[in-house]
Amino acid sequence: MEKFVPRFQGRTWPSGTAVLHIYGLPQPGVDDKLLSLARSCVPLMKEYPIDPQLSGTGDDAGLLHWTVEMLADAPAANYDQEALRQLVDALTTALASIKPFTTEVGPPLANASGAVLDMWPEEEAEAVRKATRTAILKARGEAALQHPGGRLHISLGYADGTGSSDRFNSLLRNEVVPRRAPLFVDRVHLIAVTWTEDEASGGWRMSWDSVAEIPLGGLPL
Repeated sequence: MEKFVPRFQGRTWPSGTAVLHIYGLPQPGVDDKLLSLARSCVPLMKEYPIDPQLSGTGDDAGLLHWTVEMLADAPAANYDQEALRQLVDALTTALASIKPFTTEVGPPLANASGAVLDMWPEEEAEAVRKATRTAILKARGEAALQHPGGRLHISLGYADGTGSSDRFNSLLRNEVVPRRAPLFVDRVHLIAVTWTEDEASGGWRMSWDSVAEIPLGGLPL
């Protein structure tokens, strides 16, 4: 595995810059099997330079998320209240035609920058991404969409050093059971995400502030 660096089309965001993202977040009390699966991976990460997105204890979802899209035209601080309102309105309209659904995630896999849970089936989640991109184009234009996409997944942890992904994958395969879990999706979140460089480890640490929740299907939250 390689050291994780937050990048976008080859561009590295300056440490401490908040950038707007659309995330899907697991919900405690709803996605408990998923949280249990993710939590069972945490002890295995301790042998590797990986910063888990979820602690090994507790009932909250930590920083677990799946990225729907990123708004790349400007840092979050450049969005005024009117720009945020237009964005939320466009997202609400675009996602009103997509009903809440359940998909699955797993098995856990080591990749180039840490560990992930792939999403499958992915058709409905891809429909969410497509509708989100349509909304962003309407509200912000093409400059906000520079991400080429990629396989939808939940990030379990990000590497802040290097290690053998082969051995880590073997541990995940042999010691984590069950290997898949359901994920219920009835909303997405507009979030200001900040990556801050940790000088001690040389890695990056994520934090975020919630801006808005947008329901699927036009349903009240």
